[in-house]
Amino acid sequence: MNMTTIECLLYVLLISSLGSYAAAFTIRWPVKNHYLWRKEAHALLSLPFTTKEPEIVLKRRSQCMHCHQLLVWQDLIPIVSYLLLKGRCRACKKRICYRYPVIESLHLACCLPLLWLTDDIYQLVLQTIIISSLITSAAIDFEHQLLPDECTVLVLACALLWHLSTNTLHNSVLGMLIGFSLIYALRQLYLVIKKCEGIGLGDAKLIAALGAWLGLSNLSALLLCASLSGILYTMLLSRNGSKPMAFGPFLIFSALLVFYL
Repeated sequence: MNMTTIECLLYVLLISSLGSYAAAFTIRWPVKNHYLWRKEAHALLSLPFTTKEPEIVLKRRSQCMHCHQLLVWQDLIPIVSYLLLKGRCRACKKRICYRYPVIESLHLACCLPLLWLTDDIYQLVLQTIIISSLITSAAIDFEHQLLPDECTVLVLACALLWHLSTNTLHNSVLGMLIGFSLIYALRQLYLVIKKCEGIGLGDAKLIAALGAWLGLSNLSALLLCASLSGILYTMLLSRNGSKPMAFGPFLIFSALLVFYL
């Protein structure tokens, strides 16, 4: 897609800002939902619940995780502010979480190639939303073994819209249905045999969204690459192979490889 230098710079600013929001989301979403789950559990058991809503959820503006000082605009410039502040809070001087520059950099690295791979602004916007949602999901799943439905639904919706615009909707729908059915069937089979959950339902929903994005023709490559990368990680880097491992990041990493390569 042909874009002027100014338009490219604006896109860089957009995706880096999107990465900054995604990094904040990876912190706030688990805190908020753990609080809501505990509250719901107490309500179902008719038990009193006196825990106050976490301050990080109550305050909508960005703040320091240590001293809770609200951040000014100079501290919110993606990547640049982190480098200028040398990774420390301006107020309390404690170290800022490295997830912000990492997720912002991942957004830049994964989204910038779209400028040369998409045909128009409509496809560029949809693909950017998909990749940003996948990076966010991978970060949360890696840390908490949870896949946000909000991100999965966003990927699924944008994928269907993209395939609708390219007249390949049938391939997308088949990828979604077969991907979900395959993983759900494996999940139920493992549950019957082992009497425990081996594959989370979130993984099945994620594969449905990825199948909708990549299409049925790329589903086998996605699953093969994700399985191999998961095995290699377990063999080379995992210190405790018996510990439950999040499969979502491997699915997302493999999906990005299949999409670009």
